[in-house]
Amino acid sequence: MNQNVNPQKLIDDMQRWITATREDQVWTQHESLYLEVLAQWKAVNRYRPEHGTAEDQRLYQLYWTAMDQWHQSFSQQSEEIFDAMPIQATDKAGFYDGILQELQSSILERIPKIQQGKIVRMTSFLNILRVSLNDMTKLSLDDLSVVDMSLLLDYWKFLGDALREF
Repeated sequence: MNQNVNPQKLIDDMQRWITATREDQVWTQHESLYLEVLAQWKAVNRYRPEHGTAEDQRLYQLYWTAMDQWHQSFSQQSEEIFDAMPIQATDKAGFYDGILQELQSSILERIPKIQQGKIVRMTSFLNILRVSLNDMTKLSLDDLSVVDMSLLLDYWKFLGDALREF
């Protein structure tokens, strides 16, 4: 993992932004990209790489490097989030939904499958990541703006790039 990536710092920064913008008072987790990301980061950060397999440790490092890239993109665009126009329903149902579904599917398929018959610890990073990514696919696109959708696509793109290295 990039030595400069500090998962707790990313979590704290996102929590400060959510509190300052009152995002958590207006939306629920599956309605807000930012609440969804924060929930995922908190869940994933519970994993302790020093107790995991080499495979889990490597995936953990790749994940946080990707999330650091996403956080940089978020930081650059965060001032525009509340000024951005909502996405038109026709664009959301057509163009954006198609791209998003394709990205999500390719990433979820790329995560190594857990072999049947193999004992999987609930503390396995792979298991934690699978559950978190499945939660991310439940995000409602109904109220996303152009900036929100851009950041959501960045999220899946950075994660996909990291998983190509796995």
